[in-house]
Amino acid sequence: MSDVRSLGIFGRAWVIGNVAFSAARALIAWPTFGRYGLDPWTFLALDVITAPPYGLSQALTVKILRDPDRPARDAVVWCAGVVLFFLLPYVYLFSATGDVPAFAYIGVILWMLVFGVLTVIRIVKEVRADDVAVPAEDEVA
Repeated sequence: MSDVRSLGIFGRAWVIGNVAFSAARALIAWPTFGRYGLDPWTFLALDVITAPPYGLSQALTVKILRDPDRPARDAVVWCAGVVLFFLLPYVYLFSATGDVPAFAYIGVILWMLVFGVLTVIRIVKEVRADDVAVPAEDEVA
């Protein structure tokens, strides 16, 4: 819990940005949902409810991996949270839809791949950015 409290303004802003992005994504796709048997309200609720823990898991994964005093295994639970909360809305989407054309499934899978890869790139980039900026202890004195 202390990790959550220590996120700072940028970590909190990241969580809020994820909620806003999820709401916008659900609202943009809204007209299509009803045609294929998906309840847009349920998708919107699920997407917005999973957005804060998704953003929090991302921020904490980066924070822990940046900390030279913590082993990478401390981030495993948060990294699993990133995957879980990323996938949940899509699991609902695939399980609740009726007769959907193949191009729609392909489009959603491509969307998932693009944003999944972007998430991994962002986390790796954020972790590596701090590696360069941290001087060794003997250089500080």
